Amino acid sequence: MNPLRLFCLLLLVALAGCDGRQDFLEYDNKEEVIGFRERKNERVLDELEKKKEELTRRLDEPGEEDRDKLEEDLTNTNRRLGSPEFFTYDATMEDLPEDLIWEEGLDQPELGSSRAKKGGTFNTYFSGLSFPPTIRPIGKSANNSFRSEHWDNIEMALVSLHPNTMETIPGLADRWAVGKDGRTVYFRINEKARWSDGNPVTVEDFFMTFHVCLSEYVNGPWYRQYYGTMFENITRYDDRHLSVRLANKKPKPEYYASLTPYSRVFYSEFGPDFEKRYNWRVRPTTGAYQILEENVVKGQSITLSRVKDWWARDQKYYRNRFNVDRIKYKVVRNLDKVFELFKKGEVDMFHLSSKRWYEDMEIPDVFDGYIEKKTFYNLYPRVPRGLYINHSRPFLGDVNVRIGLQHATNWQKVIDIDLRGDAGRLNIYNEGYGQFSNPEIVARVYSPEKAREAFGKAGFTKQDNDGVLQNDKGEKLSFSITYTKNPVADKRLQRLKEEALEAGLEYRLDGIDGTASYEKVMEKKHDLTFWGWGTQPPFPRYFEGIHSSNAYDPGTTTPRVQTNNISVYANPAADPLAEGIRFATTEKEIREMAWELEQILHDTAFWIPGYKNESYRLGHWRWMQWPDDFNVKMTREAQESYVYWIDVEEQEKTLRARSRGEAYPEVDEVYDQYQVK
Repeated sequence: MNPLRLFCLLLLVALAGCDGRQDFLEYDNKEEVIGFRERKNERVLDELEKKKEELTRRLDEPGEEDRDKLEEDLTNTNRRLGSPEFFTYDATMEDLPEDLIWEEGLDQPELGSSRAKKGGTFNTYFSGLSFPPTIRPIGKSANNSFRSEHWDNIEMALVSLHPNTMETIPGLADRWAVGKDGRTVYFRINEKARWSDGNPVTVEDFFMTFHVCLSEYVNGPWYRQYYGTMFENITRYDDRHLSVRLANKKPKPEYYASLTPYSRVFYSEFGPDFEKRYNWRVRPTTGAYQILEENVVKGQSITLSRVKDWWARDQKYYRNRFNVDRIKYKVVRNLDKVFELFKKGEVDMFHLSSKRWYEDMEIPDVFDGYIEKKTFYNLYPRVPRGLYINHSRPFLGDVNVRIGLQHATNWQKVIDIDLRGDAGRLNIYNEGYGQFSNPEIVARVYSPEKAREAFGKAGFTKQDNDGVLQNDKGEKLSFSITYTKNPVADKRLQRLKEEALEAGLEYRLDGIDGTASYEKVMEKKHDLTFWGWGTQPPFPRYFEGIHSSNAYDPGTTTPRVQTNNISVYANPAADPLAEGIRFATTEKEIREMAWELEQILHDTAFWIPGYKNESYRLGHWRWMQWPDDFNVKMTREAQESYVYWIDVEEQEKTLRARSRGEAYPEVDEVYDQYQVK
């Protein structure tokens, strides 16, 4: 073999098995970034000119229908042609409009408690009960259960929403202004804003956001879809001033225009091997916590460390939060084991299921006040938790089968028995968004008779000796439910399995490791999955989960992998509404389209809605302390607001008192200030 070819082959083999920085060839994307921006601008201009030509041609043809819509599109296209660049890098401060009305958002209530103490370690566990497949925030397998802990809840955007009032408050930007067009938002970056590696946050980092998110190097289409359709332009005026122009006018445009930066320095090696090169590369952060290389123990734990001299440590809304020095996430592969570690004090806090709340907390450490019990009523949009049906799998594309599944799945019994009546039935996909959630839809009730009627319409009319329905070909009505295996889910899904058999349906429980479950679902290899998506106020989102562009590879019947459309749902009637909500310009439009879309999802039996919780319950050791009102109302789980703190002195006192048998008063508190009554 040619020596050069042998060397290249050995090099490729070596690189294929490595993850670390030292295992990759040097790469600098500076020239590529410049070229990417130029090509993007040229492509946008070319597309707009072609669109104008096509619209003009159609309007010139007699008898053309929907002329009003075409004329509206032409007007918008001409507007875009007046300023077609996607990337504008040569503007100056003199180009900023002089009549901007700047806002600073400092009139909202403080967050957290002035009593909070800095220091200590919050000991917790990976909620997915497995070690994450990557710490990249984007690309293949990035949207795992750990992502919110190190990215969504940590990284700062230009602005954010106050979690009690939902008014805009500063983030990386210390002021902002909305232009007269209602779609261009101007931001000034706080002069103190720094990355954890010491580099200042500049406009260049927000340009890099678009470079990364629009790139073909990122596996999965969501980011290219979102950043390519929701935005029209980003402009640099100087290192601290930028503007972002939205493709459509929006309620709270500053919120929609608020970008999260990607460090230009860190992503200077972003290229074709991005997902492998950056899979375990620790990144700098603008937020309070960072991952250090020495704190990633593969297969065991990841620790987040508070950034030394964090730039926002004294800023309003942030100074009384993010109090602990470290947050340690450990791999514990089942919840029973987590609970045992919690009772030993090795895990500081544990969210409690109904069973554990009523049966497992009658213990001396609770009676003696070492462990405190809390109930908090939140107002966060409800998690769309239930069974997601993969419509691409055999028989599951038949709406009669799906309606039968809904009637055969007894969520109400799970609510009444396993959840002790402390939860309610979820009726729609996006519930808890106030006026935007359709209150008129009621989930189909458990009814073996109605289920068998629907299954019969799909051809499943014969019953075998095991009580499972079959069709004329002898094919059984049998589907697997993929989920992250743990005792709580095991019991609830076993109940669904037993109840389903009354309707002639066999559910096979496919409980596996959290990472394996996630990857199987992302590859669309499941029949059904027990799943719940994270939610984000103030407006419901549908596009990612139901639009057909995320269902199948273009022009094929091959399910599109690594998208959030885990139902592989493709419905021409739903697509325009999902798009319309995404591009809506008024709250009225969002409400009307969301209500109509929820009705379509109900009529087509898109999924099997499960249950919703209007509060959360937890136990925590008394050294983990909270503000007087406990938490902010817009939280899904207690810890994600970061208003808690670990009192190290109290921890020592508690452990000493416990060893001596000295008790504190028992604590079982309910915080219902946000309860809907």
